[in-house]
Amino acid sequence: MSMSETSAVPSPWPHRLAWVLAAATLALVFIGGLVTSTHSGLTVPDWPLSYGRLLPPMIGGILFEHGHRLAAASVGLLTIVLNLVFWKTESRAWVRRAAIGALGLVVLQGVFGGLTVLLRLPKAVSITHACLAQTFFCLSVALVVWTSRAWKERFPSAGGDPVNVALPHVALLLFLTLYAQLVLGALVRHTGHAAGLHIANAVLIFLGLGWVFRRLALGDETDPRLWRLASALALVYVVQVVLGTLTLLSLLVPQWISSPVRPVLLATGHVMTGALLLGLSAALTLLSWRGRPVAFGRFRDYVTLTKPGISLMAAVTALAGFFLGSGGAVGPARLLHTVVGTLLVSGGACALNMLLERDVDARMHRTENRPLPARRLNAGEALFLGSLLALAGVLYLAAAVNVLTAVIAGLTLCVYLYVYTPLKKISALNTLFGAVAGALPPVIGWTAAVGRLDPGAWVLFAILFFWQYPHFFSLAWLYRADYARAGLAMLPAVEPDGETTARHMVVTTLALTSVSLLPTFLGLAGTIYFAAAFLMGLGLLALSFVFFRQHTDLRARRVFLASVLYLPLLLLILVLDRRGTL
Repeated sequence: MSMSETSAVPSPWPHRLAWVLAAATLALVFIGGLVTSTHSGLTVPDWPLSYGRLLPPMIGGILFEHGHRLAAASVGLLTIVLNLVFWKTESRAWVRRAAIGALGLVVLQGVFGGLTVLLRLPKAVSITHACLAQTFFCLSVALVVWTSRAWKERFPSAGGDPVNVALPHVALLLFLTLYAQLVLGALVRHTGHAAGLHIANAVLIFLGLGWVFRRLALGDETDPRLWRLASALALVYVVQVVLGTLTLLSLLVPQWISSPVRPVLLATGHVMTGALLLGLSAALTLLSWRGRPVAFGRFRDYVTLTKPGISLMAAVTALAGFFLGSGGAVGPARLLHTVVGTLLVSGGACALNMLLERDVDARMHRTENRPLPARRLNAGEALFLGSLLALAGVLYLAAAVNVLTAVIAGLTLCVYLYVYTPLKKISALNTLFGAVAGALPPVIGWTAAVGRLDPGAWVLFAILFFWQYPHFFSLAWLYRADYARAGLAMLPAVEPDGETTARHMVVTTLALTSVSLLPTFLGLAGTIYFAAAFLMGLGLLALSFVFFRQHTDLRARRVFLASVLYLPLLLLILVLDRRGTL
């Protein structure tokens, strides 16, 4: 942005018209909510006219449906006028382009509105129509912000208050969570599904609001306008939750409301306050970013907190468990829910693990540059992000998959954080509990597919459990000096001669080879898998025995690399054989 853009005295008309457009769009959202709440969407069978007329009799459902069309036409005309005014008075080319984008959105919104009628309310089109309305409203709010005096003034904190540098990222995360909430809300209204996810996401929004206020409180020079926006967000959120609760009660216990008008007003008010929440969040996000560079490195650090490699491995093994458990036809929606939920829980657990071990990581060369020991992120950010992801994952699995899967995911989280992590400083037995936590993801996938614990799930658990010993012990041997320096009670650090480590690797690899053959005896796989599992097991066992004969770093690295290849290849062959592809 050039200095001329911030120093020029602007015309007040773009800002005023942007305000009018935002208010009209919010009113349009309210009227659209009335159409859905009163089931008036197909009262008028044709489009763009109503019964072939520009002004039909405004009675019954026609009043809501045709009134919605008239309001949409008014918003479209306002957008055209705003573009004409911006073209004449707005000096910033990027703002003019945003206004043109708003015009394109309103045209697209009208097209989808027509398709909902002509195609007789297809769910996908109706949901897209609702989401486009929210997107257009956000853009209208952005135009209000960009043409305001607050945008052109320099915030007191715009110089980069080091304590409050996380606020823009937190505000953006809250905005994205709110947008997801409105997408879920549209899904609930048009399909009747995903109500549990909608409620669970409301909890995440509450946590996000708390995080925003936390960041504001830590910034001594934060502009009071951000405080006012955050306070308005919190107030509207309370109203939104109350309206949502009353709407739900009106559906579950309809007799407590005497007038049929009240549920309609409650549901419509819930929709409108949701849009208002999103708009306020968009304003907070934009103003908190004002004068700050986009810190892509910070986003990278947030991703690093989730240990993407470990989280991806958990999702892959859960995916294998799902395919093996389902046996026949696979439900793609449930499969997607399982993977997403597993990624969320695993990412949250890893972030919280990094928080708990930040002092240990600072003493290890391998981990000293992680975001927390390097002080690129603070403990509060890790705590919130980890808690947010873990809670979201468990709630997501409970709502979208089943309760048993969510319980096993929660158990995995607890074992990893509250047993394995503290034991790493106390006893070499920590590997046992780490192997338990690492072996549960395929069980998550299995129960997600069939809703129960079968022998096949326990066989998958055993394979993952025993695989982790040669995999981890070979890695721990390579970094034994680092573990000793950090004071961790890993077996190669506690007994540096390597004899016990090598024996454990041989014995557990032998056990792994044995249990990997069980799927054939349970009818989960055939002879092709049996032969592959036997040969791969012998290969890994041979490498472990070679390390047992002489404990060198080179031989340990070979075991580690072989274990990295072994597991995905074994699971892939097992899944393909199970599904008759081989």
